[in-house]
Amino acid sequence: MTEDGGPLGLSFQPKLFSDKSHKKTVTISELYKQLKKLSKELNNLEQETIDTHSLDSITRQLLAPALLRHKESGVVAYVTCCISDILRLYAPEAPYSDDEIKQIFNVFIDQLGHLDDASNQFFPLREYLLTNLATVRTCALVTMLPDAEDVISRFFAVLFGIVKPGLAHNTQMLIQDVLQQLLEEPRSVPQDVIDIILLQFTRKRQQDNPAAHQLASDLAKATSDVLQKYIYQYFNDVIVSAAQQRAGQLQQQQAEGEGQRQSRGSTASSSLEDLRSAHFLILELNKAAPGTLLNVIPQVEEELSVDDVDIRVLATGVLGEMFAEKGFTLAKRYESTWRTWKGRRADTSPLVRIQWVEHAVSLYQHQPQLSRELNEFVVEKLCDVDEKVRQATCRALGQLDMTQMVQAAISEGVVNMLGERCKDRKASVRSEAIVSLAAIYSQVYEELEQGNASAQQKWGKIPSKVFMLRFIDDPEIDSKVESIMTTAILNFNKLKDDRARCRRLLFVFSGLSSKARTGFLSYMQRQRDIIRLTDELLSLCQRHGQAAALDAEAEMGQRIRALIVKISARFPEKIKMEGALTQLVNLHDEEIYQGFRATMDAENTTKSVRKHQKNAFKRLVSLAPGIVDTIAPLWKCVGLTFINRGLVPFLF
Repeated sequence: MTEDGGPLGLSFQPKLFSDKSHKKTVTISELYKQLKKLSKELNNLEQETIDTHSLDSITRQLLAPALLRHKESGVVAYVTCCISDILRLYAPEAPYSDDEIKQIFNVFIDQLGHLDDASNQFFPLREYLLTNLATVRTCALVTMLPDAEDVISRFFAVLFGIVKPGLAHNTQMLIQDVLQQLLEEPRSVPQDVIDIILLQFTRKRQQDNPAAHQLASDLAKATSDVLQKYIYQYFNDVIVSAAQQRAGQLQQQQAEGEGQRQSRGSTASSSLEDLRSAHFLILELNKAAPGTLLNVIPQVEEELSVDDVDIRVLATGVLGEMFAEKGFTLAKRYESTWRTWKGRRADTSPLVRIQWVEHAVSLYQHQPQLSRELNEFVVEKLCDVDEKVRQATCRALGQLDMTQMVQAAISEGVVNMLGERCKDRKASVRSEAIVSLAAIYSQVYEELEQGNASAQQKWGKIPSKVFMLRFIDDPEIDSKVESIMTTAILNFNKLKDDRARCRRLLFVFSGLSSKARTGFLSYMQRQRDIIRLTDELLSLCQRHGQAAALDAEAEMGQRIRALIVKISARFPEKIKMEGALTQLVNLHDEEIYQGFRATMDAENTTKSVRKHQKNAFKRLVSLAPGIVDTIAPLWKCVGLTFINRGLVPFLF
């Protein structure tokens, strides 16, 4: 204020033009000098104490095309800073018409588009402009324009375009403030703006520009209430359109010939891909700004009941991930959705049931407080009529990270039924169940070793369940048990000394039921039998071709053939094993034979057995790589990696 308490006026009246028509500016150097001085004084003036009449002249001058469209970008930068201060001083009104405001803000946007170049000498001016827009909220003027949508959309396009990793955090925060104003102030948000925001959540955009994705996430979270209806409308349009298009295409496929069906099929796949993309965006929004999905989640719930199996699979998976992400809160807020999702466990399609059980089991990991009510349903899926559902359930359980919370969430009933699946009538299910049980036991072993009573009750019977499989006398089961015995159950691959191996072996064996101990010893006997046959085969291989007479050689060949048949009968894929062993015999490679026999020598330690295995296997890979995978189960079976001389001193 002045000394007498009156308002202050603008003391500096710049000379910006060389003519009265304001078409020609003064020299560049003088123009910069005048604008710099004007900008400094405007910056220091306060809205509460300014006499705005003193600004009338300069307010009009700054709109002259000779300034706003000046070829020197620095001149325009100074001009925009001055105008932004004038808008601050006049607020909440503006001394410009709607057309002039639109023109001004388009120039502002042009200047803001250079904010990605912090090394530019005029960067501080552009940052000042951005700060003014953010703090004074002058963007509200744009939202009141009759045709505000174009300017608002341009703000979003330009500002999201300059956001990159490395952009100063303060600049990003100011940009967010400006964009937030442009979402909160207008009566409606342009569709282009919604598209720009959602674009940042696509997988490619997240990878290419994580900074823009973070801005969109923060912005969506801050304006969830505003965006709700637009997000709902966006997904409603995309989901309904794609679903209707897909339904029509599938109906046409049924009525058309083969060639036409193939063409329609590719179009239907395209519609499904559109749906997948839309649902991916839903998942990403759920992570960043779940409040925007208030009306979208019921939409996805409706998809759980459509006729199209692919859409039901998609919706089941998406909601499963969302429950894993937000868990208890989401389930309680959308009780109907949670209830309907749980009902998909009984879907007529096994594809949907597989999708459901994979996500239901994952809740043990991510939301154990929810998963407890799913235990009976997981048991149900372990008994599903479709083998692929049973297999998927076993696999999902085996992939869990068995933390304390997960151990507490899984019921004993689930563990017992997983054990039953080890005897499933389908080989694929049996194999998955055995591997999963062993993987679980490997992770909970420390709890058992420490004497945890509840852990013993739930997990302690796993080795017994595994070793009692011996009584089924199935080569496929026996081979699978042997493959996990020294790894997950006994964990000998990770234990580095014989004392620790012996302690683990004794602990596991002491916890076996009487019948399971018999099964364990039977596996030892099976190994001894196969070792005896294999040793005899290798001995003949070393002598083969050295027979003195043709009759002797023929007799030896018959004995070799008989041994190959006996050995192969003890493994799955008997025919392939016979072919692999025949090739092994025909290699006539003494190094492989000796290495193989050394792995079966009980006088060797675990370390030397593994060394011989590695060297002989390396040799086999170089000579006959095609038989390596087939012969590997035999090689592992006969290798004395857990019962050998090294353990004897610690057994007593």
